[in-house]
Amino acid sequence: MYTTTSSPTGTTSCPFGERFGRRLPRGFADEAAGLDWRALIDTYAPSTDHFHLADLTRRPLGRGITAYEAILSTRDPSTPGEFTAHRLTTESCGDLTAMSEMLGRIGARVEIERFHQYEGDAFGRTESWCTILQATCGRRTTWAMGFGQSPGEASIVALLSAATLLHLR
Repeated sequence: MYTTTSSPTGTTSCPFGERFGRRLPRGFADEAAGLDWRALIDTYAPSTDHFHLADLTRRPLGRGITAYEAILSTRDPSTPGEFTAHRLTTESCGDLTAMSEMLGRIGARVEIERFHQYEGDAFGRTESWCTILQATCGRRTTWAMGFGQSPGEASIVALLSAATLLHLR
């Protein structure tokens, strides 16, 4: 069993460790100590709060380059419920680079400082992935999480979570 903090009655289990068989990355574990699974998700995986990836298509161009097209919807915190759709295209060597560029075009720059990825049982089903990022924009820094059925999907969701935490919270 993984532990995060001591309590008068013993130890508090780490909900991430129970699902993924790994400890949270150094620094993130300290920040998230004592949170249960729901609080951990609500705090560090808010990806649908303000950025919603409605569609993402990929078309290989050769030599490791892929053409990406996405519909990324954004919501201004001052107008809850109203989303603005942005159709974005780019050519890139990977999902994270493409999504990072697209976020930058709509004014939500995110720079990844640390990247961790795990396979495990996030929500009671097998073959789920979790990506944990430490991301920055200017002087702001945050940890963010994303989950998906593939490593790429989890990474994109984590990047959207980081954008929400850095720019809209």
